Amino acid sequence: MKKPDAKVVMTMLFIIICLGLFSQEAANSYQGSIIAGTNRLFLISFNEGEPVQAKILSIDGDEITILDKNGNTRKVVRTSITNIEDVPFGKLGTFGIGLGAPYGTFGINLEFNVIPYLSITGGIGTTIFAGIGYNIGLKGYFRKPGPVWRPRASIYYGVNGIYAEDFNHPDNKKYSGVTAGIGQLFLWEKHGFDLDLMYIVSSGLWDEHDGGGKIKISIGYRYAF
Repeated sequence: MKKPDAKVVMTMLFIIICLGLFSQEAANSYQGSIIAGTNRLFLISFNEGEPVQAKILSIDGDEITILDKNGNTRKVVRTSITNIEDVPFGKLGTFGIGLGAPYGTFGINLEFNVIPYLSITGGIGTTIFAGIGYNIGLKGYFRKPGPVWRPRASIYYGVNGIYAEDFNHPDNKKYSGVTAGIGQLFLWEKHGFDLDLMYIVSSGLWDEHDGGGKIKISIGYRYAF
């Protein structure tokens, strides 16, 4: 099997790890606008006291009306708020069922957050024609858990090529190598989906056969925990 381009692999790993490390520091201070009148639940921090999970009902000058998760309505002064962020879903990670290299071709994928912007991931499934497929790797996110949309970059090692004549044909074979991806995770509270554009950096399939295009799609359902 042709060895993966070491420069490509190291560059992807460097980008993913740096994305996690440097984004973490920049995301801690609140600089956004205050959004009222939606059904969104926010984590609101104040100069004094514990943070509160609440919906923002209205804004009247310097006075903000909030509804906490216990059903209590109260008014707070804008200057007392130090931070507002979406209540994060998927703080520990996500579980998914889908199609593509991260899912072992067709199967399941599990990811755990090392830090909010970096996760380790593994998937196992069926290649349909050539037995069990698998992949392990890293995902680096541009946004921490909480927003509906989280763009990301990823890199995996595992089964990423299949040669198939027919079902149960003796010449059917699976091949492993390095796969890199760029895509996004969409979560509406605990449920959502992911969609990634994958590029096969290396695979034994292309050493022995015409594997076709090296750009693939991965898509799946995700559940946050």
